[in-house]
Amino acid sequence: MFPDAVTVRGRRHIDELSRLSGSGIAGAILFLIQWPFSEFFMPEHHTDLEFSNTLCRAKEKIKIFPLSLSWNRDFSINLSQVRILDIPWSIIEKEAKDRGSYLLLLRLPEETTADVGSLGKVHFRSGYYIYIGSAKKNLSKRIERHKRLRKKLFWHIDHLREIADFHVALPIRTQDALECEIAAAIKKVAEWEITRFGSSDCSCDSHLFGTLNDPLASPHFHSILQFYRMERLLKDL
Repeated sequence: MFPDAVTVRGRRHIDELSRLSGSGIAGAILFLIQWPFSEFFMPEHHTDLEFSNTLCRAKEKIKIFPLSLSWNRDFSINLSQVRILDIPWSIIEKEAKDRGSYLLLLRLPEETTADVGSLGKVHFRSGYYIYIGSAKKNLSKRIERHKRLRKKLFWHIDHLREIADFHVALPIRTQDALECEIAAAIKKVAEWEITRFGSSDCSCDSHLFGTLNDPLASPHFHSILQFYRMERLLKDL
């Protein structure tokens, strides 16, 4: 998947190539995937939705070549492993919408007890917290809301956000309802949970889990994120 960060310049390049194609000037984009075991190529719609949508709009106007390759020890290209990868456009167009689930990571420097709406007083250990939520539309706005401190307290997570530092938000854009499934997966790698937190409208025990160390440093956490962002899509290929 590309890109690994939001790229406004990348979108502008695609738009410019598309514009030139309308003037009879042929254009193309070459993506180099320096890993010979790649099975397909997709724009990273979880991280940069606008780039994905821009690429989808341009696919009838410009050529798009995702090239998988590897290098020899002398830094020459191993020509026997050069392949043009398939692009599953139908999956991209289905999944690349501003909706889905997200993982909100917060850091609480010191243990504390706080009022959490209908849950009453809740004791929070110091450490990192992983909250799993979802939005059927306007996922980006939901995440931006969680980043802000000045807002009306509505969800359980709003109360924790008041006392905890924002760490990172990781969207999983999809048409599928994955919130509870992701919560179950995170529960297996977490060290504790806050009972009934964020799960008043489902049968889950919790949607908030804690760890002493940064989840971003955990291979198990990244495996879960990679599965729900990429690997689960393999079943549709």
